[in-house]
Amino acid sequence: MSHALFHVAKDPADPTGKVLGVACWLPPTVSESWSDWAGKWWLWSAQVRMNLRYGRGGLNVKRYYIWKAAQAQAQNAVWDDPDGYYFCNIVTVLPESQGKGVGKLLFRHVTDRADAEGRKCYLESSRAEPNLAIYERLGFRLAKELVCDDGGEAVTLYCMVREPTSSTDVAR
Repeated sequence: MSHALFHVAKDPADPTGKVLGVACWLPPTVSESWSDWAGKWWLWSAQVRMNLRYGRGGLNVKRYYIWKAAQAQAQNAVWDDPDGYYFCNIVTVLPESQGKGVGKLLFRHVTDRADAEGRKCYLESSRAEPNLAIYERLGFRLAKELVCDDGGEAVTLYCMVREPTSSTDVAR
């Protein structure tokens, strides 16, 4: 897929290649080519086809649009760099592999690249504990908190930014 950076951490000691964690990052988009635009529309239409064929898988559409509006508001307020951001769309590590550096490695693949290019990184978390402290150790700082409220059921979205650093600025 040319629109995202996927990283998979596997257990090298496991003969089946057990997956320990995955991360999906969206690269900076400063100017969009026709190919990028067409690819995004192709992905959107594929998702529509999947939803029509298999259903939405329990997706609450109203909440999705509340979240997307809050996300757009946060990004408009926080994203001030014309060079764009590396956006950590998702990162997950198996519970039994947490605290062993797997997530840190999944981040380093992209944060090292961002540092070399002088670009910022961005992420959103819906959990303050323990996520904010983990991301702060990786060099991120809290930039904005947003509340996504669906008639009394609210979720806080924590928006974090990481400035580009030299290799000595962030503890490895």
